[in-house]
Amino acid sequence: MCVDPDWLPYENLDENGLHSGLVSYYMSLLKSRLDINFKLLQSKSWEETQTYYREGKCDVVSALNKTAEREKYLTFTQAYIKSPAVLILNETNGQDTQLSDLNGKTLGMVKGYFYDIKLREQYPDIKIIYLPNMETALQKVSSGEINATIGPLFLAFALTQDVALNNLKIMGNSEYQDELRIGIKKDNLLLTSVLNKAILSISTDDNAMLRKKWAKMRQEQN
Repeated sequence: MCVDPDWLPYENLDENGLHSGLVSYYMSLLKSRLDINFKLLQSKSWEETQTYYREGKCDVVSALNKTAEREKYLTFTQAYIKSPAVLILNETNGQDTQLSDLNGKTLGMVKGYFYDIKLREQYPDIKIIYLPNMETALQKVSSGEINATIGPLFLAFALTQDVALNNLKIMGNSEYQDELRIGIKKDNLLLTSVLNKAILSISTDDNAMLRKKWAKMRQEQN
């Protein structure tokens, strides 16, 4: 299994190289229901993870959005985490309320996230600045080095609390939405079917239980 090593609160690899974050709880639930295990293939960045699955080194990618480019290498389950994408701005910015307002301005994001292709196609005049992670993007918006960043509401809300940046604001939804799915090595139809059935078995109570468990863990860490 390949993961994004630096994408909290969704997932990361902690200081011991262990998979943590909300996604890790979902994966643990699925593994217990299917009575299977995944060997973690560690990577140093999301870009390296993408290289791994393109080279066929990953049987499973824990959480990612489905795109046409990724479908060259992976098949996908149903989405198991959904969150609208939002713009995050400095609170002194009273002009930019939607993506079209950022034409000619800078927007920071992690290279390879699924917004990347969409933004370059639909908003070619936005100056995209690639950054190592979402936390760095938020810090640069806070300091005024860039105009904005974009990310899922769930992640943006959690991170703005964690990094204690009090001069940021979350604007309304963009036209994008994170729909996180498990990616499976192309043509492994049996594993795709098995994981999909397991995801469809996740109930409303399961979702609530996993998020409460995750929230409790975050409180203990903070």
